[in-house]
Amino acid sequence: TKWLQHLSVLLKSALLVVHAVDRDQRPVLVHCSDGWDRTPQIVALAKLLLDPYYRTTEGFQVLVETEWLDFGHKFADRCGHGENSDDLNERCPVFLQWLDCVHQLQRQFPCSFE
Repeated sequence: TKWLQHLSVLLKSALLVVHAVDRDQRPVLVHCSDGWDRTPQIVALAKLLLDPYYRTTEGFQVLVETEWLDFGHKFADRCGHGENSDDLNERCPVFLQWLDCVHQLQRQFPCSFE
């Protein structure tokens, strides 16, 4: 499934955003081909890396609400539980990949999280 390669690409992309914003003090626009999947993954990871607030319990909840729920992520379609559950092209574990990236960061830097 190349799961770890996907996670690696996501983390590297988030780091590009972090370096542009934090180190180079440049504005960044993140947008994938359709705006539904990679965009919230990368933006939410970058916010998590840039702002310690999002590494608190309250901040993490806000992050999920703003970048995933309010953004309109297609949870049902991506998990295969929605109207398009028969359409395999709609299925993709986007949110689970993001959670796994968060888990990897938390395992590597436990003291940085609440």
